[in-house]
Amino acid sequence: MKILTRLILLLILVALGFLVWSFLFPNPQKVIRNRLNRVVKLASFSANDGNISRGIAIQTLGTYFSDDVEVKVDVPNYETHTFNHREELMQAAMGARSVVSSIKADFPDIKVDLGPDNLSATADVTLRADINGEKNTVVQELKIFLKKTNGEWLIYRIDTVRTLH
Repeated sequence: MKILTRLILLLILVALGFLVWSFLFPNPQKVIRNRLNRVVKLASFSANDGNISRGIAIQTLGTYFSDDVEVKVDVPNYETHTFNHREELMQAAMGARSVVSSIKADFPDIKVDLGPDNLSATADVTLRADINGEKNTVVQELKIFLKKTNGEWLIYRIDTVRTLH
């Protein structure tokens, strides 16, 4: 009976140790997925959002990108745009919020590949966005490049992946 109690206590301690270890040292791929999901939530907004909450979301969104971020947007039936700095990207995001009434976006699938140095990563994602509540959902493949800077995974490049139609 004593041995069984000690064995159960040992198993509980091992389980708690694993949980603490997982919390303190999370899997980088999981951290990146969570950050990318947070980015897409910050980029989403509804018509009911006020100007202050939109501005705060844009400022927070900017913290997920490096200063020298490069974003190439090449969506079929739309103009191609390239943004070469975080400030330029944030201004474009603010401008988009003044042009459309709502965007609901998500990444239904995120595939993360860590670099050999564990300080860089590439994420292949599918962006799904409903703009102004229209029935035509925008679906676009993206390749997102990240680097770990000061303990945070920052996006430094986003490329639109051209797919066959």
